[in-house]
Amino acid sequence: MGFHRPFLLCLGFYVVRALQEFYELPAPRLEVEPSYPVPLGATLLLRCRGAYDSFSYRFYKDALQEALSLENSCWESMTPHLRHPQATARLGGRYRCQYDFHSFWSKVSLPRDVPVAGLYEKPFLWATPGLSVPAGGSVTFHCNSSVGLDTFVLYHGSPESGFRTLEAENAGRNEAVVALHNKTEQMNGQYRCYGYVSSEPHSWSAASDSLVLSGGGELPPGCRNAVLLHVVLALATRAA
Repeated sequence: MGFHRPFLLCLGFYVVRALQEFYELPAPRLEVEPSYPVPLGATLLLRCRGAYDSFSYRFYKDALQEALSLENSCWESMTPHLRHPQATARLGGRYRCQYDFHSFWSKVSLPRDVPVAGLYEKPFLWATPGLSVPAGGSVTFHCNSSVGLDTFVLYHGSPESGFRTLEAENAGRNEAVVALHNKTEQMNGQYRCYGYVSSEPHSWSAASDSLVLSGGGELPPGCRNAVLLHVVLALATRAA
């Protein structure tokens, strides 16, 4: 009996491995709400969408440069949702998930980065030559930090319509510059920027005040005052 038990265990192991390779389950899709940077204190929802009606799910949080560990920072759930009611700095990171189907675990999903915003004071955002730019013209956005942030992201859109990220062309000295050329109607709309320290890519600042780019005509008084305020603050920062 002592001989047969190890043999059966070994045989069972190889049978399971063969079945897993034969019934290889496709990786799920990990969705994050909100999809834009999660404000400090807001609710973070992770949703794991598998190919089948699964029995259980696993969510993993791993460091940016480290290999995925199936033991560390793992949450198991009987539903495809994992909800954190109050986002803190510790929730920022890179997440993945997988699902179980009849005791077979799927491949792990592609990673999703979840930055938490509001951990530093907001940067200053202004535009030159202004916010009323004709079609075909150019506009340059400047995002400046007074707290030593060295990396910035400019967002175009709103949380409701979905953000489009515009990476800075050059960054350094606590300021990033994003130049947009050959302006089209699609470039109009709301802009805001965030900043973070490059060594902590999931800990973001609060959002800057928003600017609204338009295609011409006179800006409302409130927008004119906002632009003037940003320019004054920018000049004061450079003079300091």
